[in-house]
Amino acid sequence: MKTSNFVKILMVALVALMACQAAFAQVTPYAVAPTAAPGHVRPHVWASGTTMPLAKPSVSGIVPLALPGFCSVPPTPPATGSFEYCPNNFQTVYGVNSIPSGNGGAGRKIAIVDAFHYAGAENDLNLFSALLGLPACTVASGCLTIVGQTGGAPPPTTVPPTLDTKTWELEEMLDLEYAHAMAPNAKLVMVECNSDSGNDLFTGVQTGTALADIVSNSWGGGEDGSETSFDFVFSTNNKPVFFSSGDSGTPAQYPCTSPHVTCVGGTTLNVNTSYVRTTETGWSGSGGGCSAFEPAVFWQNPIPASAVVTVASNCTNGVSPTRAVPDIAAAANPATGAAVIDLGRDSTHYIGVGGTSLACPLMAGLFADIMTARATFGLPQLDNNINLAIYAAAIRNYTYFFYDVTVGNNGLPAGPDYDLVTGLGVPKGSAMGNRFFGLVYVLPPPPPSGD
Repeated sequence: MKTSNFVKILMVALVALMACQAAFAQVTPYAVAPTAAPGHVRPHVWASGTTMPLAKPSVSGIVPLALPGFCSVPPTPPATGSFEYCPNNFQTVYGVNSIPSGNGGAGRKIAIVDAFHYAGAENDLNLFSALLGLPACTVASGCLTIVGQTGGAPPPTTVPPTLDTKTWELEEMLDLEYAHAMAPNAKLVMVECNSDSGNDLFTGVQTGTALADIVSNSWGGGEDGSETSFDFVFSTNNKPVFFSSGDSGTPAQYPCTSPHVTCVGGTTLNVNTSYVRTTETGWSGSGGGCSAFEPAVFWQNPIPASAVVTVASNCTNGVSPTRAVPDIAAAANPATGAAVIDLGRDSTHYIGVGGTSLACPLMAGLFADIMTARATFGLPQLDNNINLAIYAAAIRNYTYFFYDVTVGNNGLPAGPDYDLVTGLGVPKGSAMGNRFFGLVYVLPPPPPSGD
């Protein structure tokens, strides 16, 4: 009898141990798409490994009046593998609501370019909006447009869903939901490409620049000696084009190294119980470094020289000066990521998501708000030369326009001013949204003698 009781107790202990191990495994962040085939790219989306029960509207359509509890009570200190950020949190931390005349990006269109078609995108976006305090954004209202890579009908749904399409589905919902979170009054253009090949996605970027004011892309791959021949894609139609920097640290990735894109790196964001930033450090996965192939850009090598961009100015491939990335940064660490709704992947939970795939739509949305403010002030609109304005602001008054991320390592160290983990750091929304942002551009270098 005693032996039997001992066996029972032992079995209960073993079951409890297995449950604890399972719970621990669930809070280990992981790259949702670890690799890509040659000629293809991968989204930079990470899952935190955690989920939170999803309270859907009742049968009568009544939506819960309060935001989920995790939107207002961050762990202190943040718990590893526990996402804590909702739209209202990022709006507070990054100053969306304090941009003079930003008006949530009203009058702007944000294009998002991803691979494959997800039929549930509109439904999931609107459930997310309803539950997390954002205005509805539907096709019928004209807020949301979904097109294929050339601007026509989106590609057919892949049935059954493959690993690739389910991965890109999560990427699509992260991009839509957090661009909408940062610019809730902007319109969204979802460009769904036929595949995750570079050629299809590059076509989608050109469509995005034709249909919207700013374009967000959260994907990429390793650099290649032929990449400079594709750089023209990103300057088509002269619109700001943002790319995530990658999620495996150094070396730098393409298209983020293109001179015609704004490269967005990643941070670990920590806040107090009022969602005021306490620290923001470089995320170890933030893509960055000196390009192996893209030549140096003059806005990282201003005349006269500036100490703010010394690290960028010193970039070289060992033969000649090259472009440095990233340019700016925002929250990316999946251990303190964001709550995403993707019912095709999990119909009963919010999913904790991060990676520079989060940072990129956050910054695209922020700059859509800034573009609205500039239009109100009668300033020239930001275009594909947006990096000139960004770097000019940093050189003119660095601490006013940027939160300097000085701690962190992605294989290279973060430090004061520009670094190869977070670039210039995190833009301050309210400062960049004022009427002085971008009035003084970095002067181009003088032409070669004899011209």
